[in-house]
Amino acid sequence: MRKTKLNKLLKVSLATLMSVALFGCSTNKSESGGDSGVTELTFWYSWQDKVAENNLELTQKFNDTIGKENNIHITAEYQGTYDDLHAKLQSAFVANEQPAISVMEIGSIKTFASAGMLEPLDSYISDEKEANFLPGLMENSYVDSKLYGVPYLRSTPIFYYNKTLFDQAGISEAPKNWEELANVSKQLESLGVKGFGFLNDVWHFEALTKGNGGNTVSADETTAIFNQKEALEAVNFLKDGLANSNFKYYSGNNASDTLSTEQMNQKVAMWLGSTGSLNNTLDIANQNGYEIGTAFIPCGKAYSVPTGGCNIVMTSKLSDKQKEAAAMFINFMTDQEQVIYSHKKTGYLPTTTTAIDSDEIKALYEETPQFKVALDQLQYGSGRPMNKGYVEAAKVYTTALDKIFTTNEDPKAALDTAADSATKILQENK
Repeated sequence: MRKTKLNKLLKVSLATLMSVALFGCSTNKSESGGDSGVTELTFWYSWQDKVAENNLELTQKFNDTIGKENNIHITAEYQGTYDDLHAKLQSAFVANEQPAISVMEIGSIKTFASAGMLEPLDSYISDEKEANFLPGLMENSYVDSKLYGVPYLRSTPIFYYNKTLFDQAGISEAPKNWEELANVSKQLESLGVKGFGFLNDVWHFEALTKGNGGNTVSADETTAIFNQKEALEAVNFLKDGLANSNFKYYSGNNASDTLSTEQMNQKVAMWLGSTGSLNNTLDIANQNGYEIGTAFIPCGKAYSVPTGGCNIVMTSKLSDKQKEAAAMFINFMTDQEQVIYSHKKTGYLPTTTTAIDSDEIKALYEETPQFKVALDQLQYGSGRPMNKGYVEAAKVYTTALDKIFTTNEDPKAALDTAADSATKILQENK
């Protein structure tokens, strides 16, 4: 592999610039072999519950098998949300204490690769293995034609609904489009519950906008277009739903927790969520005596959804021995047996063609058809923006959306102003 050069690092963010003086230092001691001859590496991951269990269980399995055979030991460490992990990773590079392996939200791959923080994986992932990953999941894996991450816990947003409440209201199937969504939501009002509940989540708005033929940014990712007709129609649909169709908007710092509580208490019947939450959602429903259904996200014009979740990456600044060890772990975590295990454990997508064709997955879908929805919906999937300023630009967008849904702010005027600001950010980071 080519080693990262100092002149590449001079182009990165201020946080990374601060660490340039450290890049010539010896490898951080927490990733060293030590006197025992065992190569000790750290693996960072996000999220708790079933996702954390999956990461810890698979890491232990590696340590007990391939790791033991090759004198490698991996320590898995929880780092919070994707945003938390990304911020900690930047700080860790400044202190020369970065992990060897990490999960990374797919839209952030370019930011970290361009900053010299990630090691290209082309020499470590076989052509056969690379070709086996589902094509719909590979869009965010490359930067400048180099492979910097491979699909690990990957997702799309999907449509969840409380089938028990549907049955009580005499609703026989999930809505397929916006008109049906509004009608079903109003029908549920007779039960004294809210119909469709939604969060201020940019991923969800990407899905709704794409499903109406629009997008949040231009094809070259230099212009914010969330104020254009298709995106504006999605926002107006939700705002009208709040006024006339029994929708509920969950806002504030604890919005996600509030929505989860109301789901559990059967106070809201429909919502969008990651397929990665599926198994946990099914468990909660089972514990509380109701049934969950899943479906494609209702569309304005045609089905279309962004993919999401994380790839698994190798950081730079490792010795050759550490790179080989990290590569063994990355290959292990994305081998078929682990792909199937992760899918069954969490609900995240199976990431390979051969896994989908396995008897074990086919049996799972027969027993629990809710798992198959995200895979079927993937045919309409696409990647997420990788412009280094997209996270900041998206916050401008969601701030405007919060005003739209909680005040009398004119949607078009608010989005026009936000799009101007977001475009400046995107162009500064192209």
